[in-house]
Amino acid sequence: MGRRSRDLSLLLVLLSLLLGLAGCDNNPNAAPWQAKHADGSPWVVSYRAFPEDPRTLDPQVAYDELSHAIIYLVYDTFLTYNPLKTDYELQPDLASELPVMETQPDGSLDYLCKIKPGTYFIDDPCFPDGKGRELTSADFYYTWQRMADPKTECPIVSNFSDFVKGLDESMAAAAKAGHFDYSAPFGAITVVDRYTFRINLKKPYPQLKYWLAFPFTTPVAREAVDYYDGKEHDGVVRDRFRVHPVGTGAFKLAEFKSQHFIRLVRNDRYNSLKFPTGGWDPAQEKALRPYAGHSLPIVDEIQYNIIREIIPSWVLFKQGWLDATTLTKDTFSAAMDANHQLNPDYQKRGMKVVKNVELMTWYFMFNMRDPVLGKNAKLRQAMSTVFDTQKENEIFYNGLYVMAQQFLPPGLFGYDPNFVNPYRQTSVEKAKQLLAEAGYPNGIDPKTGRPLQITLDVQAGSGTERQAAEYEQSQFEQLGIRIKIQENLFSAMLEKQLRGNFQFVLAGWSADYPDPENYFNLLYSKSIPPDGYNESFYSNPEYDKLFEQMSTMENSPQRLAIIQQMNQIITDQCVIAPLYNQVTLGLLQPWTQRVVVNGYVSLFGGPRYSVLNDELRNQERAKLNAKNYWPLIIGGILLAIVVGVGIRIGRKRDA
Repeated sequence: MGRRSRDLSLLLVLLSLLLGLAGCDNNPNAAPWQAKHADGSPWVVSYRAFPEDPRTLDPQVAYDELSHAIIYLVYDTFLTYNPLKTDYELQPDLASELPVMETQPDGSLDYLCKIKPGTYFIDDPCFPDGKGRELTSADFYYTWQRMADPKTECPIVSNFSDFVKGLDESMAAAAKAGHFDYSAPFGAITVVDRYTFRINLKKPYPQLKYWLAFPFTTPVAREAVDYYDGKEHDGVVRDRFRVHPVGTGAFKLAEFKSQHFIRLVRNDRYNSLKFPTGGWDPAQEKALRPYAGHSLPIVDEIQYNIIREIIPSWVLFKQGWLDATTLTKDTFSAAMDANHQLNPDYQKRGMKVVKNVELMTWYFMFNMRDPVLGKNAKLRQAMSTVFDTQKENEIFYNGLYVMAQQFLPPGLFGYDPNFVNPYRQTSVEKAKQLLAEAGYPNGIDPKTGRPLQITLDVQAGSGTERQAAEYEQSQFEQLGIRIKIQENLFSAMLEKQLRGNFQFVLAGWSADYPDPENYFNLLYSKSIPPDGYNESFYSNPEYDKLFEQMSTMENSPQRLAIIQQMNQIITDQCVIAPLYNQVTLGLLQPWTQRVVVNGYVSLFGGPRYSVLNDELRNQERAKLNAKNYWPLIIGGILLAIVVGVGIRIGRKRDA
C-alpha cells in the first residue's frame, strides 16, 4: 500500500509540474507600481529599453544622451521646444513667458526671466517634514552658483564666461580659496522678486535662450544637493545627489537598480506643461483630441529595462513587451524590405515607422597643424573628393543617412539645401588630378619616392567599426597613397583629439542647441583646446572676424549672408570633409501614438507626451504570446504512460 501511494504521489507531482509550466507567464516586465488609480481607472505603464545605465542624474553635470533622457523627465527646464514643430520653436516650461532682453540705463544688458508661480519640488526627506517646497528665483541663483563652483565640474560653464557677468570672478575666487563661497556676491544673477530674476550679460548672447532649454541651467534645490552627500548619517548611508534627483518634472524616480531597471512614476503635483491643443497629424485627430490641454504626463509610469544587447531588445519588442524600439544595423533587415518599407507582416500588425533626421553631422576632420595635411589644401581636397560616402552609407547605415555637403545639418538656420560642395562629388579621376596638383602624382611622395603614408585614427570597439575603417582605408588608397589605421579606445581617441596628436579622424558633432554658432564655434581659433573644441586647430583671421560678428546676431538676412561666407571659406580650404547627417528609425507598436515630431523633444522629454491604448496593448499581447497547450498535453499523456509502465515493472519485481 505504501509503494502504491508513493507511485501515485510521483505521478501527481509530475502532472502538477506540467500544469504549472502551462500557467507560466513570459512577461519580463516588472509589476506596475500600482494596479489602479484611486478612482478605479487603469494605471498605464510605458515599457522601454536602455542599453546601459545613465552616467549621472545631476543636471549641472550630465552631458550624455542617456542621462538627459531621464533628467528631462524628472526635472524641468526654464524653456522647452514646441513638440509639434520641427523648426525648434522655443516655448515656456518653468517660465511664465519667454525671457526678454533688456538694456538698463547704464547701458548694461540682461535677460529678464519670470517663473510660473505654484511650481513645486517633489516631496522628499531632504525638505522639512518631507514636503516639497515651491520653486523660486533663489533656486536659479543657487543653480548658477553651483555651475560656477569648480567642485561641481559643470562641463559647459566656460561657454558662458565671455557673455555672462560674474562667472569669471567667482570661479577665480574659488580657485584661489580652494572652495566656492556661496555667501559671496555673485554677479551672474540678480533676484528681483520671488518669481523674477535677471541674467546679467557682458554683451549680447542670443544663444543663451537655448541653454535655458538645456539641463545645465535647470534649477535644483540646495536642500537636496546638501542632503544627498553619499555619507553616513545616524547609521544610514544616504544616496549621492547624482543618483537621487529631486526635481519639479513630470515624473519622479521611484526605483533605480543599476544595470537592471529604472522606474519613473508620475508626479501628481506637476503643472508646468500641458498636452497640445492642436497641430498634430489630422489622421491622429480621433486618437489625440481627448488629451488636448490635458495635464502631463499622460501615462502613469515608465519602466526602462537595461538591455545591453540589441537582439534581446528586438525580440521583446516583437513579442509586445516593449512599446517602441530603435532600429539598428542588426535589426533593420528584419523590419524593413529592400525598398526601406516596413515588412508586410509588421504592417498588418499596425506598427508605425518613425524617422528623425538628427542635428548631427559626421565628417573627416583634418589636423591643420599637421605638417603634411595642414599645409596642403589640395591634398585635403583630393582626399575629400575620392571618398564615396553613399557607398559607405549603403553598406553600414542601410542607406538611411542624409548625404552632407556642408557642416551645418538640416534644420539649422543657415543650412542651404541647394549648396553643392565641389569636393564632395565623388570622382577618382578628379581626386587624382588634385593630388598631382598637391605635389603627390599617383600618390608618390617626391621626398621618398614611395607612396605617401597618412594615419587615420579611428575608434574601434566593435567588428562593425573595424570594417568601416577598412572601407575608409580602401577608398583613400585609390589615390595610390597608403593609409595606416590606428585603432583607439574611446577615451584615448578623445585625448588625442584634444592634444592634436593625429593627422585626420572621423568625427561627429551633435548640436547642443539649434543655432549655427554651435557648429561654427568648432572652427573658431579662440576655441582651440583647452579653451574649446576646435580640435582641427583651424585658425583663420577672416573666418574668426565673421564668426564673432555672426555669433551675437539674431537670425536675419544679414546673418545668413555671413554664414554663407563662412561656409564657403571652410569649403574652399577643405578644413573638414562633410560625410552625412545622422538619421534614426524607430518602430512604434500599434497601441502607441506618435505625438512628438520635434527630433530633440523626441529624444529628451518625449515620454511626457506618450499616449498608449492600454486595452489594445493587452489584446495584442495576448495574441502574440498565446499559450499552445497541445505539446504539454501530449507530453503529459506520454509521461503518464512512461510512469505507469515503470510502476507496473516495479510491482512485478516486488512480486
